Amino acid sequence: MYFFNPFLLPILCLFLLFIGEVHSQTRPRENGKNSKTVEKTPNTTTVPVPTETTPTDPNQTTQNPAPVPEEGNKEETPTEEADRFKDLDNKNGIVVTGSRGERRLKDSAVATEVISRKRIEQTGARNLGEVLDTQTGINVTPFFGGSQVQMLGLDSKYVLFLVDGQRIAGRLNNTIDLTRFKVQNIERVEIVKGSSSSLYGADAIGGVINIITKQAEKPEHYQFRTTYGNGRQTNFGTQGEKNLIADVGFKNEFVASNFFGGFNQSAAYDLDPKTPATTGNAFQDNNVGGNMTFNPDGKFKVKTGINYLNRNQAGVDSRSNGGVFDRTNLTNDFLGLGAIEYAYGKRNMVSLRGNFSRWENHYKLDQRNSNELDVKELTNEFSSQGVAQIDHEINNDHMITAGVESYSEELQSDRLQRRNAFRTRRAAFIQDEWVVWRQGFVWRLVPGVRHDVDSQFGGQTTPKIATKVDITSNLVFRASYGKGFRPPSFRELYLRFENPGVGYVVDGNDKLRPERSTTVNADIEYTPFKFWTLSLSVFRNDITDLIQYSFGTRTSEFANFQLKNIQRAYTRGVEAGSRVRFLKYFALELGYNQTDTRDLTTDRPLEGRALHQGTMNFFVNAPGGWEFALRAKRLDKRPFYSTTNEFTAGSSTALIDQQTKSVEENNKVVYGKPFTLLNVRMEKKFFDGRMSLFLGVDNVLDQYELTYNPIRPRFYYGGLQATF
Repeated sequence: MYFFNPFLLPILCLFLLFIGEVHSQTRPRENGKNSKTVEKTPNTTTVPVPTETTPTDPNQTTQNPAPVPEEGNKEETPTEEADRFKDLDNKNGIVVTGSRGERRLKDSAVATEVISRKRIEQTGARNLGEVLDTQTGINVTPFFGGSQVQMLGLDSKYVLFLVDGQRIAGRLNNTIDLTRFKVQNIERVEIVKGSSSSLYGADAIGGVINIITKQAEKPEHYQFRTTYGNGRQTNFGTQGEKNLIADVGFKNEFVASNFFGGFNQSAAYDLDPKTPATTGNAFQDNNVGGNMTFNPDGKFKVKTGINYLNRNQAGVDSRSNGGVFDRTNLTNDFLGLGAIEYAYGKRNMVSLRGNFSRWENHYKLDQRNSNELDVKELTNEFSSQGVAQIDHEINNDHMITAGVESYSEELQSDRLQRRNAFRTRRAAFIQDEWVVWRQGFVWRLVPGVRHDVDSQFGGQTTPKIATKVDITSNLVFRASYGKGFRPPSFRELYLRFENPGVGYVVDGNDKLRPERSTTVNADIEYTPFKFWTLSLSVFRNDITDLIQYSFGTRTSEFANFQLKNIQRAYTRGVEAGSRVRFLKYFALELGYNQTDTRDLTTDRPLEGRALHQGTMNFFVNAPGGWEFALRAKRLDKRPFYSTTNEFTAGSSTALIDQQTKSVEENNKVVYGKPFTLLNVRMEKKFFDGRMSLFLGVDNVLDQYELTYNPIRPRFYYGGLQATF
């Protein structure tokens, strides 16, 4: 009741006023004589809606034909409803991740989830972690370096992250920090769940998250957005969070280009003001980048792109013995991309792609009033990749994708026993998209296989087979079976980390074996009406040779932990979802997933996994330029053990800091409390949608837990966006 009085009542009042505005602007004219004229509103999209007759050749640059109204709805153009949510749903969009080539989303044999640019803007997300936070089957959790992802019950190190289809460097304790990726350069995010090693090789056991960067689509484009936010002074202080972003683009018949830049700054947040330690890092980052595409004849393309992020994070750590440490991380993150593509025929293409990535991290731990336990560490990670690929349509029933790939990575770190590590991987892959049957229903079968040769671990073959059956025009079934592998990272092989302030040592193990997986997925999607879609999927991952921390020996001074291969574990579960649009202006998405996990060596659930999770996304796109978004996630209790390992939610040695007792006491399970995350955002557009003001509140219910759920407390923000 305390929450209801000061906060929920004003929100409800605002929402009722908002509905009143919608009602007043949609009330029919009194004379009723101009029923065929649809009143234009500032946020009405003028771009024509793609239809079933829209060309599917991704290399065609002609505009889509104007939509044709359906019979029986001539009084009011039916595209008004589609216009309001077509950019949110992206049902007819082009995806690339599931097949490693351009395909229409509804034709993809591999289930691919797409988070569109419109959705990203309407939710008010500032980075990739916030974009993914209320996606069904995905859990985003904070860690000392930012935020990390879990998917299908698997941690970030089992998920392959791509930018425009190419690998990136920069894992902190085997975890990609999602806050590295700012939304101003994200056009959409494509998610493929389940093993994708047959196309992408190592690290794709749990799936692939592909960040597609923005491309210029108009002759000229200018966008600017500024945001400011803060919360209770007890938790946040007075500095607040500031975000300034801008991008500019242009396009003509020969070249298209888009450039962006951003400045982001925020103070730390503190969930326990009684101690000097902070919970979330203070940060300041600057990011710039851009891309250019040369397309002189419509068939031959040259693509280039760069992304650079300079970031400084700072926090305060405190120990039970009274020691206080100032912690800083200075990061430089660079990614350069390039591609040459030649299209021939209707759907055929030959492409050469490559990238170079460098991630540099300066870590400093400075003990106050002493230098006895000071730490300075430098980490440099380099990676480069080259791919030659051909997509060739043999006939109407067979589309072959084949290619060769070379990948190298190097790590230089003060935490490695040998200081420097280097390895290469060569691979060849082939996949056939085979339309087996077209009469009455459409049946697609997609077999594929990839063979990798790793300079440290030898040959690895990973087959996969997927199928898609369009039973009717509104009922689709998909299933897949695949193998996957993940070689040990350099940190797992050669790590040497001492924490004398707490009293433990963590050692890598150069005799570790690659982890291997078998994944089965199946899903069915039913659209009983144009405005309503239901989905149900099941999955199971079986993983062998798991790499985990194991408590080894204990001396009078230090407890020792070492990484080892254990027997096996599994994750399995079910996901259910519903998407419905109603009353023209409203869209509701509901999701539920149950994830059952088990470490079969210890016969206990995997750490940090909730058995039940639910999500809700509610959007309103109304006349008058009003938009409203309500996003929610409910997470069940999660088990934690103080013998934290990298297969679990900690993905670091953070919880090992608490391990000073006996093995029996350390194996005792503790449950993190269930919690509900609720975010709201309202936006008003002006000048035909070219300018907007927005307000929002993150973590409305102010739910968090210092040790097991250290998310940011209730946070208020507002801002301005302009597009020209």
